[in-house]
Amino acid sequence: MTSLEATYAYGSARPRAWTLSESNQRVLMALLVLALAQMLLLPGPLLAEFTDYAKPGGGNPLFKVHFYSYTLFLALALVVACVGPVRFTAKQIELRPGIIQFAAVIALCTAVTILRHGIGGVAYMVDTQFAAPLAAMLVFSLGEQRRQKLTTWLIYFVTFNAAIGIVERIVSIHFFIGLDFDSEFFRATAFLGHPLHNALITSSMMFLVPAMPWSAGRKTMVLSICLIGILAFGARSAFALTILLGIAAALYFGARALVRGEMKSSTLAAAPWIGVLALAAGTALTLGTVLGERIVALAKFEGSAQARVYAFDIFKYLNMNDILYGITDTKIRFILKLDQNLEILENCWIAILLMLGAILFAVYALSLLGFLRSIARGRGAIAAFAILNFILMASTSNSLSTKSPALALFTVALCGIPLVASRRRPVEDGVPARYEVPLREGVWS
Repeated sequence: MTSLEATYAYGSARPRAWTLSESNQRVLMALLVLALAQMLLLPGPLLAEFTDYAKPGGGNPLFKVHFYSYTLFLALALVVACVGPVRFTAKQIELRPGIIQFAAVIALCTAVTILRHGIGGVAYMVDTQFAAPLAAMLVFSLGEQRRQKLTTWLIYFVTFNAAIGIVERIVSIHFFIGLDFDSEFFRATAFLGHPLHNALITSSMMFLVPAMPWSAGRKTMVLSICLIGILAFGARSAFALTILLGIAAALYFGARALVRGEMKSSTLAAAPWIGVLALAAGTALTLGTVLGERIVALAKFEGSAQARVYAFDIFKYLNMNDILYGITDTKIRFILKLDQNLEILENCWIAILLMLGAILFAVYALSLLGFLRSIARGRGAIAAFAILNFILMASTSNSLSTKSPALALFTVALCGIPLVASRRRPVEDGVPARYEVPLREGVWS
């Protein structure tokens, strides 16, 4: 038998493909859209009204896990059935080791918490932590265009959600979920339920907008609605962090483009005027309308940051063994009742540290950074600013220490922004003139 005959003889025994077929990608895309819709339209407070989702210490255990987690597991079963479990795992390890590593660390943390504290907290690990690497593995099983469509859909929905929040704040009526947070100031809740949860997701999506292949007008409109929406949600820390990091990002990208000689001449001339107009409009909205009433009235250290500082007082009630190996949720609630300043832990990292212990928390934190870095690879400085913003924003609330899809939503959106190579376009005839002399040569030469 010749080598050619041997090739045809064994040609039928081909291994399964590493990628999904077009039809399977369409099914996976539909399942992911369904999971994202469940994350956005069925927040915890709303689901708790109809099921035992948030019922402490009882209820049907099947309803302790959110519907979107079940949908993601169904999508995982589809992908594994098409590709094969060994090939699927090997592909993740080869191409994106940070994702599979984070999933393994979450599984380890779940096992350790079960051994230490019992079955409580497993649903949190599934919905808040494990959903993120699971969603990332599934999203990367899609083609680049479909990933970008998911990111576009998420940004548009969050923008629409912010617009709903603005209307709620103007008319002082909750359209979907009515929760009382302040007796004096009204705070919008929109689709996502909690104002701080809304602000975290809205700000996270804002920092991905500059990477999208959209016109300047569309980006400006989306960013403006989202920023005004954060005002409507009354999130003081989120508003301040978004403004400061947004200015830092704008200065960084502007300086880089100027140094490289890549900035348009029209942009260079208009940038100062745009900055002044944006500052004037933001000041007018914050100080002159009801949207910024709560932020202006409580814009002082005692009102906006003291609760975050008080969160560190919990360590006064712990010994070294508690810090190293973690404590139960029952003990945490007992300590919160002891100290009148500790009504709630407004710091997710402290809450996760107390749940896991310092040793396991260090492993978790490093793995989380590796996970986000693995996704952001090749996506440039925009992705780096988005990750920094998400981490800082998460530090101002307890969103990541409760059952929340915030990390999963940010992960899916981050997976879909275009790579730096695909964002670059060759210079063509008829494009606007550019400031083509690099600053390092034109000024310092």
